[in-house]
Amino acid sequence: MRAIDDLPGPRGLPLLGNVLQLNTGRMHTILSAWADEFGPMYRYRIASLDALVVADTDLVNEVLRNRPDGFRRGKRMRAIILELGVDGVFNAEGADWRRQRKLAMLALNTNHLREFFTRLELVTARLQRSWERAAAAGETVDAPSDLRRFTVDVTSSLAFGKDLNTLEKEGDVIQRHLDKIFPAVARRLFAPFPYWRWFKLPVDRELDAAVVEVHKLVNDLVADARQRTDHTGSKRPGNFLDAMVAGQTDGAAAFTDAEIVGNALTMLLAGEDTTSNTLAWMMHLMIEYPAVQARMQAEADRVLGGAERPGDYAISDALQYIEAVAQETMRLKPVAPFLWIEPLEDVVIGDVHVPKGTPVNALTAHVAAAASNFTDAKSFRPERWLDAAGRSADGHNTQAFLPFGAGPRFCPGRHLAMLEIKMVAAMLCRNFDVSRAPDSRPAKEVFSFTMMPSCVSVRLRRRSQQP
Repeated sequence: MRAIDDLPGPRGLPLLGNVLQLNTGRMHTILSAWADEFGPMYRYRIASLDALVVADTDLVNEVLRNRPDGFRRGKRMRAIILELGVDGVFNAEGADWRRQRKLAMLALNTNHLREFFTRLELVTARLQRSWERAAAAGETVDAPSDLRRFTVDVTSSLAFGKDLNTLEKEGDVIQRHLDKIFPAVARRLFAPFPYWRWFKLPVDRELDAAVVEVHKLVNDLVADARQRTDHTGSKRPGNFLDAMVAGQTDGAAAFTDAEIVGNALTMLLAGEDTTSNTLAWMMHLMIEYPAVQARMQAEADRVLGGAERPGDYAISDALQYIEAVAQETMRLKPVAPFLWIEPLEDVVIGDVHVPKGTPVNALTAHVAAAASNFTDAKSFRPERWLDAAGRSADGHNTQAFLPFGAGPRFCPGRHLAMLEIKMVAAMLCRNFDVSRAPDSRPAKEVFSFTMMPSCVSVRLRRRSQQP
């Protein structure tokens, strides 16, 4: 059995370790390149802290399945997120996680999404109108920004029963403040020491101001929910937030005020960033691969007929090629390229003894792009997801496809994410041709807690509505 010190890894500096090599914005590509150089298990160091990297498909699945009992989210990440007032299911562990997870799963299950579909269609129509105006005026569309506003509106409607309508608001919108939080988490996660607890840089002061505004919104939402809630139990909660407030009377299972605020923030942050980035990457790839865009449009025309958007939940199931494009996008451009966890006790991973509390980076993006797991793994080939027989054959390892995690802590929002993605993609393909905006910068991968495109500036042109 090996110790972590026995593993290969990049050479660092005394006291600093590999800190100077860890550019936060390229963190996922740096860790992946080191996996190519040093193998599926290696170590690096942040100051005096050793970290283990796992880039083996079986071992990644093994550690993810061993949550929350064997592994938890890294305590460094947990502390940073708690400092921002996010004390929800994302950050919870053990019994607290199980209690909060149950309600999150109920809020995001397919039955609830079917009931929510009409509101989702209204927000999708709002995005379509915005894009129609831009197309008519020949304006450039900042796709990631529009898509973040879209997902904020969807999440607020579903989880809080309040449509924030950021798509049609001018000036100061909550999305502008939300956008500052994830980059700050990433920056602080890989800082050599928590400097912000002693002195604040301008970027930290901007974060503080953003957090104040976000908390102000969330506290207003919670206050509205308290006014709506019938504590006698005679009224069925209509959304996630109402259910949490009503649950404050439920004895040992009751939610604290901090948990209610933290879960509301979690819903906003997770809903705003992850789905919007996947959709932005899809639009980028539609431009890069015109034949894929044409096939998506043909499917949208056939499935939707004379409609401009999916009109009911069942129609989304027929968008099989668009779903395949989404899956291939998430394989090659996953918004969560690695997961940061740590063992609760001393554990053996593979043949390596890993002490309790050691940071472990599970490289989910690396295994998804490995030639050993997918035929022609670096190529964008949505067709690989259409053949059910092929998905169980050599060269298509579904165990290496982990965009929503794996094990008990897989993402509870995956059904909502896929529904949003298919709704927007179908609307886009039915109504518009997508091309790159003149003089736009190339889209590059940027790690900012999630992996996002640096720029997806597009031009939209209205299509003929003939089915």
